Amino acid sequence: MADLSQHLLGTDFQSPVLLASGTCGYGQEYADLIPLDEIGGMVTKAVSREPREGNPPHRVAETPGGMINAIGLQNVGLERFRLEKLPWLRENLRVAQVLINVVGHSAEDYGSVVSGLDGEDGFLGYEINVSCPNVKDGTLFGTDPTALSALVTRLRDLTERPLVVKLTPNVPDISLYARICEESGADGLSAINTFPGMLIDVEGRRPVIGNVSGGVSGPAILPMGVYLTWRAASAVSIPVIGIGGIRSGDDALQYILAGASLVQVGTALFVDPASAVQVQAGIADYMERHGVGRLPEIVGGLTLPEPR
Repeated sequence: MADLSQHLLGTDFQSPVLLASGTCGYGQEYADLIPLDEIGGMVTKAVSREPREGNPPHRVAETPGGMINAIGLQNVGLERFRLEKLPWLRENLRVAQVLINVVGHSAEDYGSVVSGLDGEDGFLGYEINVSCPNVKDGTLFGTDPTALSALVTRLRDLTERPLVVKLTPNVPDISLYARICEESGADGLSAINTFPGMLIDVEGRRPVIGNVSGGVSGPAILPMGVYLTWRAASAVSIPVIGIGGIRSGDDALQYILAGASLVQVGTALFVDPASAVQVQAGIADYMERHGVGRLPEIVGGLTLPEPR
């Protein structure tokens, strides 16, 4: 049997497959759909210091090869998450790992969430979201090297838990931002967040999305996600989590061969909530067919052509 487990971020992951933030709520929403404690883990919906109402509707629309969304980081806020959502995660996810996605308008906001949760049990660490393209200040930190370094450094001083920074694809050189995160104390990276885009209703001559623009995800962005994950993983020694358009074991394996130690399944969950379980099975099947005993044997195992 293929061994999908890995020791990363100071703990054991039974599988490389996680559910992506914003696609699985706070876990309870999927509890009756898939065996959450039998996959690698999940990243919660965003948590901000204060509750957010999010963007006006429509918030989600289908696109060729994926979807566009502008939820606007709607969430219950720090206190309700701590009192209402975290206890369920603590009780029900005993093997699968939990990362809490953290957002904020300012470095102080991010710090308040991390400080407010750090004494609690029931989760591994934080995914620091500096790359959401569908709120006004969503990429403020992710596209400013100085601000990004200062934020990660600040959060590093507040917690000993793993810090995973979610990178934006909307920068000239993702390798630079990956190195900044590592040098500032990040324990891992998530690559990538969605691409900005928009859809127009030509009959009504109006944007389809209430926010006008949103983040594009799904199969259409898989090649960009694989490429940027490869660039990021090649630049750092910390683990990288690959995200973008994963629907099958083969999709996930592209990220893994490019250097991702873990992957996240997101948009595919809207089509089939069991997608993550199928992705996990597909990875195991590949390993068995190719005689791979343990997953780390193929992480970063891409064979590049000889230079001419």
